[in-house]
Amino acid sequence: MTETQYYGQIKNKKISIFGITPPPFGGVSIHIQRVAQKFKENKNQVYHFKTEFRGRRYVLPFYLLYAAFFLIKNKIDIVYYHSLSQPNSFTEISFLVQLKKLLRFNLVLVEHNCQHMYKRKKRQIKHFNRALKNVNHLVFMGKLPHKSYTDNGVNINKKYTIDHAFLPPDITQANNILKSYPTALHNFIKKHKTLLLANASNLSFTNGKEVYGLNKCINAVSSLKQGYPYIGLILALSHIGNKEYFNKLLLNIKNLDLEKNIFFLTGRQEIWPLFKIVDIFLRPTLCDGASISVKEAIMCSATVIASNVCKRPSEVTTFDIKDEADFIKKIKNEIRQRQEK
Repeated sequence: MTETQYYGQIKNKKISIFGITPPPFGGVSIHIQRVAQKFKENKNQVYHFKTEFRGRRYVLPFYLLYAAFFLIKNKIDIVYYHSLSQPNSFTEISFLVQLKKLLRFNLVLVEHNCQHMYKRKKRQIKHFNRALKNVNHLVFMGKLPHKSYTDNGVNINKKYTIDHAFLPPDITQANNILKSYPTALHNFIKKHKTLLLANASNLSFTNGKEVYGLNKCINAVSSLKQGYPYIGLILALSHIGNKEYFNKLLLNIKNLDLEKNIFFLTGRQEIWPLFKIVDIFLRPTLCDGASISVKEAIMCSATVIASNVCKRPSEVTTFDIKDEADFIKKIKNEIRQRQEK
């Protein structure tokens, strides 16, 4: 699939990006941060509108009025909307469609998520299809989000492109980011010979199961510790979210006697410099798309082991998501190969 780079040809415009911006650091927020920089390099003026504001859920009319005031005040030419899976997003899109008729801006929807359409009701899809008739363009971040639309009867016609979510980080900032990590993490890295890394933007669930598979990583370390006592696992968690489940993870680590083998890096840091330090990056997700973390790990020449829930880059070693033993086997094979070199 070729990179269409939906941001590449836009110049000298006033652009508003509706979406989540760091912090927290997640795939979507990092993409938005980096694409905003690309727009600025092309001499565009960029205005962020943060859609994670709780008002969209609880006081929607006031939230929409604020959005209208924001667009009128800044005389926006193009709106890029990145929040289609957020609460009340379809209502917000319909409102923006009506507003664009008055203010004459272009409206581009950028879809990152490949799951939420399967949870929509038929009346919501019908409502969304009406709004799409007046949307200028739709950008899918990978083939799976595109498939989720066609599977659920969304009329995308020919007004869409399939793009890549990945934009490379500024590698000149690696040392500064490493210095921002806590001293305890640097000490942990020094004490362990084999280092694994897994990450999550937050502790989220689908069908009652944790999406990012952090507990799978913990159980894998428990199994691998027998042969590799100095194994270490860094779990990078941008936002805890579900504190009850987080406490269950901590209890599991304690019960498995892994407190010296596992380090939680919580908070709002970028993690890509760690890919140059660790031995293996783990991505045991239940669902996934064009993962920015996987792309960054490959860029940094890290070994990547990921679930087979979607098509992965050729550099990635995949495992059967339904087979935890296969996950452990693939990690063990990679460790053995690295030791034999």
